[in-house]
This record gives sequence, C-alpha cells and structure tokens, in this order.
Amino acid sequence: MSLMVDYCPRCGSVYQKNLRNMCNGCRDELDGAMHRCLDHLWRYPKSTTEELSAASGIGMQELYQFIQAGKFSHSYVNLTFPCECCQKPIRQGRLCDGCLGTFREAFPVPAAAAQPATRTNGGKASHKVLYTSRPGSRR
Repeated sequence: MSLMVDYCPRCGSVYQKNLRNMCNGCRDELDGAMHRCLDHLWRYPKSTTEELSAASGIGMQELYQFIQAGKFSHSYVNLTFPCECCQKPIRQGRLCDGCLGTFREAFPVPAAAAQPATRTNGGKASHKVLYTSRPGSRR
C-alpha cells in the first residue's frame, strides 16, 4: 500500500493527492479569492482587471490565471490579461491578433494541412429523426 501524497505547488506543504492538486488550505484560500471576485463582479460588472485586483485583494498574476482558465463569464468584457508576446491586453487565447498574424506569416501552414479532412458516408443517404415525445403517448 502506498500513500498518495505530493507537495502543494502553491505553499510546498505535503498533502494527500486530490483532483485540485493542492492542499486543503490553498484550496480554501483560492475558493475564497474566487468568491470575492465573483461578489465584486456581481455588483460592478464593468470592472477592469486592475479594479478587481484592488477591490478583492488578489494579485494580478492570479487574476490573469483565473481569466485564462475561463473562471469568469465572457460577459465581463473589461477583464483582460496580457498577450504572451507584446503584453497587449487580450480576452482569450495566448496571443493578440497582431502577434498571431505575424506568426502565421512567419510560419505558413502547407496547403494540404490547411484543409480539414472531409468524411463521406459512402454515398448513403443519412436521415436523422428528432423525437420530441414517445410514440403512443398523449399529451
């Protein structure tokens, strides 16, 4: 029998492995931070990342991780994190449109790889039926 333990990546303490991959103390701290953020965003949905950091007491790097992980709804349009290349504020992905275009120009995709593979069903007709109620049942 082996113990399933590991070191917490946030604080370094030993913990029993779980789905969150962190100790209970860090998990509770992270959950509390998330609740403070959501409470503030509920009251002030137009808050920027900087305003949210100041109001909730959470560091910018941790907020950037929350936003990148999709912890907040995309309806909060003022929550941004920096592009990995030029540090321009973005809302999703890893690169802004300008840097993404630069990389696409520098590393073009071959024509054969650019077109997605198409699937055929061997010339057979496909009929899909949507059942909204059981046969023989009355409403």
